[in-house]
Amino acid sequence: MLQMCKERAQGLTRGIDRGFRKVARSLDIFRRNTRGNVAMIFGLAVIPMVTAAGVGIDLSRAYMVKQRLGHALDAAALAVGTATDKSGDELDVLAQSYFDANYPAAELGVPGALTLTVSDGVISMAATAKVDTAMMNIAGYDELNVSASTEVTRKITGLEVVMVLDNTGSMGSYSKLTTLKTAANDLVDILFGDETSSENLKIGLVPFAAAVNVGTEHLTSGWIDTTGASSVNGLNFYDGEHALQVYNMMSNKSWNGCVEARPAPYDIQDTTPDVSNGDTLWVPYLAPDEPDIGSYYGYYYPSSYLYDSSSSNNLQKRQAKTGKYSSYVYSSGPHINCSTKPITPLTGTKATVTSAISAMNATGTTNIPFGMAWGWRVISPSSPFTEGSAYDDEKFQKVIILLTDGENYIGSYYNHNKSYYNAYGYVKDGRLGTTSSGSALTELNERTSQVCENIKDENPDKPIIVYTITFQLYDDDIKDIMRGCASDPEKFFDSPSNSVLKQNFQTIANELSELRISR
Repeated sequence: MLQMCKERAQGLTRGIDRGFRKVARSLDIFRRNTRGNVAMIFGLAVIPMVTAAGVGIDLSRAYMVKQRLGHALDAAALAVGTATDKSGDELDVLAQSYFDANYPAAELGVPGALTLTVSDGVISMAATAKVDTAMMNIAGYDELNVSASTEVTRKITGLEVVMVLDNTGSMGSYSKLTTLKTAANDLVDILFGDETSSENLKIGLVPFAAAVNVGTEHLTSGWIDTTGASSVNGLNFYDGEHALQVYNMMSNKSWNGCVEARPAPYDIQDTTPDVSNGDTLWVPYLAPDEPDIGSYYGYYYPSSYLYDSSSSNNLQKRQAKTGKYSSYVYSSGPHINCSTKPITPLTGTKATVTSAISAMNATGTTNIPFGMAWGWRVISPSSPFTEGSAYDDEKFQKVIILLTDGENYIGSYYNHNKSYYNAYGYVKDGRLGTTSSGSALTELNERTSQVCENIKDENPDKPIIVYTITFQLYDDDIKDIMRGCASDPEKFFDSPSNSVLKQNFQTIANELSELRISR
């Protein structure tokens, strides 16, 4: 087959050569024909023939330059479109650098100055170039001027973003929380651009630690367990008291808005709360006062904030008595491990989001699946938060950005509770399917992976996009979990330093800023 193709190609070449030789002989005969006016006519005809050929050559060169100008302008305009945090002079420099990189000096044509305007999210660019003529100079045209222009429209339409951000105590060291606030605000600035509010862009915020604060205004919403209907409400109190009853006994403390995890499997699902099923409601978070004589028995209790007022040697009985809560509560007391700021539901008002970011504080231990589950509930259209668009709304793309600076933490202690109090209560209560601290931590990691899969599987036709970020975290196991949690490996970002964290947030923001060539 290859030999046949070669033979056909050689035959075609010979045919073309014969054709050219015939034309050349005919023109030569025509040129040497001296009878009548043939020679004179030929001489006059040569000039327009040559000029026409020259025009074709030079115009094709000019068209090539126009194409190159257009490509270089498109690249420069797209670069400008993503750089919403730069000043006008900085944008000029950026545009020129991208244009030069895509139109090297060795290319045909000499480009002139660029013109750049940015107005209402539309980036307009234009440029001209001079092309020396190869043939048209015979007719007095030494050069051709070529122009090109482009527009890029920066679109941020139909986007819902929830940031699920680690607000644990470790974030308070080495300026990490300050850096996170700056990076998160950068993302908000890039997405909102020059707008202060938008109907097509909504951003929410879920600060998390050992639990999540949903806001005290939701106490009577119907999805907070105010009657003890949940099977996990009141596990650590005697006489059938539930969390709100105990809070009502306190003179100087009240529920701060934090909630505990629902019983499995609802803890990592977005099941709509139903008052007819108490386990679908959320129990107000209340870290019990732990025994104050634990050291007498060789035990350590990290959360003893009241005098037990009991003579019992049974440590669980001392912890479960509720009469002591009528005393003045010092320190954070029942809020231990959840003093985070409340969730900010999806909003199109930029100032609401930036204020919430600035208010974040670092306190408590790490419970990643609980924070992630609330990110899902904030972005979904169903209760408890209903600001999210319907899953089948073609206008909106849903995005969750999860950041942590540490691994899940239970806090194993040599006492009868076996752990710190967190959204899953104590390890002794078995709410993670085990009463072993080591096994409970393994289960918490597995639930992190499972809630991520639940989120990604929620709407197969248009999945929620999940970005994950680790920040100055050196545990490879949790990095693998976070990488697997992301929609794909390219949406996992490791941030070993403050500067890299800022870059990663900007990269994500730029990816979310949809750009398109409008002309």
